[in-house]
Amino acid sequence: MKKLFRKLKDKKPTSNDQGLSETSSLREALPSIAQDSTPPAPIQTPVAQPSPPTTTAPPIEVLPSSNICQICFHLDATHAPRDGNLNTKDPSWAELEYNLPPDTHAAKLVPKSEDLINSANGGCMHCFIVRTALNAIHPGWENEKTILHIFLAPGVPVVVRLEFGSLITTHMSREEALQTYGFDVPVKFTVTVRDAEKPSVDVEIYRPLSPSPSGGSGAPGPGFDLSSLVRHVGFGEEIPQCAGNEDSFNFINQRVNECITSHSCEGNKKLLPQLPSRVIWVQAHTPSRIQLVEPTGIRAKYIALSYCWGSVSPDTYLTDARNLESRKAGINYDELPPLLQDVVTCVRALGIEYLWVDRLCIVQGDGGDFSTQAPKMGDIYGDATLTIAAASGESENDRILLERDTKAGPFSLDLKLKGMGTLTLKVRRRTHKLETEYVGGDYGRVSTRAWIWQERLLSSRTVFFTPRALKFECHHHSVWQGYAPGVVGNSWSTHVELASSSHNAWLRLLIEFMKRNITNASDRLPAIESVMKRIAVNTGWTPFWGVFEEKLVESLGWSAIDLKKSSGQASCRINPGHYAPTWSWASVDGEITYIHVLTDQHYAPLHQVDPLMYELQCRDLDRATGAITMVGSYLIGGIRCTIEPNASYSEESETTREVGKYRYTHNVRVSGQHPDFLFNPDVPLMSVEGDPNQPYSGSAVRAPYGVDDPTEEWTGNCLVLLVARRNKRSLALLLGASLRDIDGAAWERIGLSTSIDVSVWDEEHVKTGPIRVV
Repeated sequence: MKKLFRKLKDKKPTSNDQGLSETSSLREALPSIAQDSTPPAPIQTPVAQPSPPTTTAPPIEVLPSSNICQICFHLDATHAPRDGNLNTKDPSWAELEYNLPPDTHAAKLVPKSEDLINSANGGCMHCFIVRTALNAIHPGWENEKTILHIFLAPGVPVVVRLEFGSLITTHMSREEALQTYGFDVPVKFTVTVRDAEKPSVDVEIYRPLSPSPSGGSGAPGPGFDLSSLVRHVGFGEEIPQCAGNEDSFNFINQRVNECITSHSCEGNKKLLPQLPSRVIWVQAHTPSRIQLVEPTGIRAKYIALSYCWGSVSPDTYLTDARNLESRKAGINYDELPPLLQDVVTCVRALGIEYLWVDRLCIVQGDGGDFSTQAPKMGDIYGDATLTIAAASGESENDRILLERDTKAGPFSLDLKLKGMGTLTLKVRRRTHKLETEYVGGDYGRVSTRAWIWQERLLSSRTVFFTPRALKFECHHHSVWQGYAPGVVGNSWSTHVELASSSHNAWLRLLIEFMKRNITNASDRLPAIESVMKRIAVNTGWTPFWGVFEEKLVESLGWSAIDLKKSSGQASCRINPGHYAPTWSWASVDGEITYIHVLTDQHYAPLHQVDPLMYELQCRDLDRATGAITMVGSYLIGGIRCTIEPNASYSEESETTREVGKYRYTHNVRVSGQHPDFLFNPDVPLMSVEGDPNQPYSGSAVRAPYGVDDPTEEWTGNCLVLLVARRNKRSLALLLGASLRDIDGAAWERIGLSTSIDVSVWDEEHVKTGPIRVV
């Protein structure tokens, strides 16, 4: 087939390739090339024959459509291997990111960096676009050790992720997977070894909606529509350069009005909400125009604020018993911290008179009313017309009406094609990291706080003020500034509805919740209480110490995550006080997982071939203390904890929590006929020594708060309680004698095992009876 353009010369990147200023074009980044006197042939049926070349700008060759580039697939997802799995209903990256049909053909490519560079030098225009776009955002990437990920889907921008590091593929046999995870299937997975000092970069390539004077995003040239060359690249809008300008406020108002008129995110409420017991009136009839008021029976729109408190000091601006009356008399705008000044400006610009901020509307400290106001959080955020999430701030001293960073783009990529005209694309650093939205996104410190997790789920609508763009989210969809008209994302807030119809969805929410930090460990359950109440209303389930009574047995299958690179020691820590029973995830502080009991999404095929069959039953529960009495099969076992110095340990790695100083191995023996098995401790454990006549003597227990991790080998007894069986392995709780309830012969949870051979439970020495866990 006749070539359309002359081939690019093989050339190493020069300084002109390495990145551009905000206003410069990428045209200068194109390699020099000899001119072709023959007019190019059209790719598709032209309206008229192309005119002879009239420009001296260097052309770029395009590979014929019958010879698709196997590196970039011409940025067309339909030519590339499909991401996701329709048979298992495993969603693609695009379905998780955008609100797209489930059969959308999306692709995720992982080409070698050197292959893409060679393909660009060899004449592939689309590889050249990717290469030059990366140079604009991260100059010099070609000279570093990098991993590329190219995300393709119809109708949305192309996203290229630049990671720094290397890929390692690991194979795990059936026996190894059985021993490690309790799954009787072989496992293959690819691990990305990243450079911890260089975070990944997501680059977005899109077609501009507004054409440039030279022809814009593929405006028709003489006899040929240049947009056909990039027809699979989605459009994008320009993002306002300031979060506080008129365009940004118009974006918010349009999204809110659309939701109110077209969605049902507030349920069947037809009346305006009743104002909370205290609100800030930002159009008050006082000299300062700001006043804390205590309305009674007044219905009106109001905005709630979700933000990070930051450290609290005597100078922290809040309402307490001493200044309550002065706040009600009037609040001086100039005395407000920067964050609250910007929020007041936003509320006024959006045409709303009332604002709710917890630190001002709840009386703090001694003589305060936090205990009576906190349970109302669900209604306060749920009834608000809009919640403002201060995602670009970490404390009251950080503003949110900020100018955008021009280093993130956008940059113009002007490709002057010989005899065809100019094809214009835009390049910018993505406003938010890809593949994080379905787990709540990564918008800074607000994405790490437990209270904000609840506020977001309960809010009918939220607008996030992030450093790079605004994001609107309701319980129908989400929209970022920069999205083209008609493009919407999924809403993470709908997880509260999903959890009302699927217990698996609730367990996933718990996993995300435990990743969030909280200042006071005693607030962990209150910070999830309103979400549980919302789910209880929808399902009829009964909240019980962080789980639901009707799903109690299934909820026992959590385990602590070892964040110290398989050190064998749980990174969860025991709380300073007894805030929840030990069988509950709320009894520990740190990340947990329910991976061993999830049965949906990509775990569904495993559950079909190796189902989890529960045998444990709940006989009685104490609502006041959280104590439960379970009936099931159990064994007495012996734990041996071996401790060895970790060769990978260093002071630097300790500060980053990547490896521990010691490597711990917890082996349990229940029968001489079966090999020892491993288990995951919930928190650091120890053995109790003392009066041999006491029931707890010699038992393994959770190390008390403030006690250092053991550094010497120890042994202890435990009770192993069967929860559920698989084909070859079983799920069991490990319990130690309770130090708090000695007289009641109660037990406390110390860990979970997924590797016990199922045949153990068929032996004669297995007992069945009631076990009380506190």
